[in-house]
Amino acid sequence: MMMMIKLRKQFRRRSNATILLLAACMANVAAFAPAPSNIISKLDNIMPLFDTTRMMVSASAAVSTNTKPYFAEYTCSDEDDNDSNLIGSGKSAIIAGATGYIGRAVVRECVARGYNTISLVRDATKASLDEALSGSSLVECDVQNVGEVQRLFSEIASGKHAYSTSKGLEGNATPLPIDIVCSCLASASGIESEVYAIDYQATLNLLNAGREPSVSARHFVLLSAFCCRNPLLKLQQAKLKFEDKLHEQHDMTYSIVRPTAFFKSVSGQYESIMDGNSYVLFGDGAVTYCNPIAETDLATYMCNSAIDEKQWGRILNVGGPDEPLSNKMLAEMMFRAIDKPAKFVYVPTEIFDWSIGMIEWIAKNFPSQKWEDVLETAKIGKYYAVEDMLTTEEEEKFGTIKMMDHFEKIAREGQDPFTPVRATAVISKAMEALPAVSISIPVGFGLLSKPGLVENVVALSPLSDVPLLIAGLSDNIFS
Repeated sequence: MMMMIKLRKQFRRRSNATILLLAACMANVAAFAPAPSNIISKLDNIMPLFDTTRMMVSASAAVSTNTKPYFAEYTCSDEDDNDSNLIGSGKSAIIAGATGYIGRAVVRECVARGYNTISLVRDATKASLDEALSGSSLVECDVQNVGEVQRLFSEIASGKHAYSTSKGLEGNATPLPIDIVCSCLASASGIESEVYAIDYQATLNLLNAGREPSVSARHFVLLSAFCCRNPLLKLQQAKLKFEDKLHEQHDMTYSIVRPTAFFKSVSGQYESIMDGNSYVLFGDGAVTYCNPIAETDLATYMCNSAIDEKQWGRILNVGGPDEPLSNKMLAEMMFRAIDKPAKFVYVPTEIFDWSIGMIEWIAKNFPSQKWEDVLETAKIGKYYAVEDMLTTEEEEKFGTIKMMDHFEKIAREGQDPFTPVRATAVISKAMEALPAVSISIPVGFGLLSKPGLVENVVALSPLSDVPLLIAGLSDNIFS
């Protein structure tokens, strides 16, 4: 009892330090999760409370709309569009999720192959600033609206929304058969409500619209995820539920592409180490191995899967050309690319269990969907820290661009604007100052011995946004 009282007093006296420790414990949940631009304002409100360096999340996490896919040497000419020898000539390709990291590369690939490419976007005016989407017809569509998707597909099948090379604008043309419907949709957070709305239902809307007799689209390409092989998370379960729908239908041929990981997903600590921070590794740095694939290589693979009959009706696991890379190997490559001596802090993977246990306790004693979403986000953080994203068979490797190529490029030219800036700087600072156990114990004892603290975290501004912040930090790694 005396120990508990002392802890309570220390907890009150060192409130700023406790907030830092809580942030570090929570931040590890999202340490390797992309940070969408819509939560940056929340970070700006919360982080000034800390006496240490701010989390490495900045406006660079927001995508610049006038950028290309990072490795693209993008060209689009009338000559290319009029070349009747191109494989996509006289056919249409519809790309959903066209403004996303992989979607943009798929649009570029379809345009290069001569398809009448229709990019489904939320805001055509904003999308028109993105050079990567040049040569495609930009059509606004709410993919969650069943009627709107069906109407739009019927219009495309009848010749509306064709890209006019003579005007550089959308126009009406002779109806072209819809050869490919490609879904690059992915929820932004990974929480249950979003994944079933986007990864399942919205994607199903596309499939059903393509199957309509008046549309009769030929082939459906699904951008799924390698992690679906071990579906512990809601986002994986939602993707598998849609995959089942693909298998059940017989109106369209299909290919299910499951990439291991993206270059952007393993480059997020670049800004942090450039600022002199240590690279944060879980376990000994060799807990997991991966072979990420470049977005342009993946786009080529996806388009190939639509025309290679041997790949139809199959789940296609695919990674890049690298040999298995551990997190520490990736970090050493990044340090080598920026010509800085490597330095690391090691965080035990058990910290995820401590964090998850803490959040589970809160969710149980203070029930709310907000905390359930935070719990799912914590599980996402752990999953990607302990699971391999690695293909080992040669036929499951594709492309020519290697991780070192990417690291050398960002060292020369700066970060790919699609890369999420990881919230690892605060962890690095905390771990260099205190052992991991010091991060967990004060927080755990404080929460268990003073439940009112939890109510304050939930209710008081600006910490009332913490659960939503953490949920927001977890963008789907495969988006």
